[in-house]
Amino acid sequence: MSNSQKNGNGVLNTVLVLAGVVAGVFLIKKFVHQETQEHAMGKESDSKPKGEVKQSQPKVEGLNERQQKIVETVKEKGIITPKELQELLPDVSTRTLRRDMDVLAKARLVSQKGSTKSTFYKYMGR
Repeated sequence: MSNSQKNGNGVLNTVLVLAGVVAGVFLIKKFVHQETQEHAMGKESDSKPKGEVKQSQPKVEGLNERQQKIVETVKEKGIITPKELQELLPDVSTRTLRRDMDVLAKARLVSQKGSTKSTFYKYMGR
């Protein structure tokens, strides 16, 4: 094989790898955007009729009261953002809330989608 053919194959491989990376990033962003839109649409239609009694959720063992409250809220809403968590528990630091969410993710009760400012947590249940 000549040097020009080897160089051509190397360039083609590089282009294909870059195209794959770009396509992957596009699909991930599209997925996160779709999840966020579904959350926004579901949030408006999830209002319960007045007078409906909220049933007590069974407690998950190994979680503290704050984590239990977070699980109940995420289960009710389906998805929650860090900002909504801070509004739910204003006296708790953001770092503690992140640690709580790590515990819930490890327990497979929630999954984290997105990163940095586009982060949200989705209920996975058990």
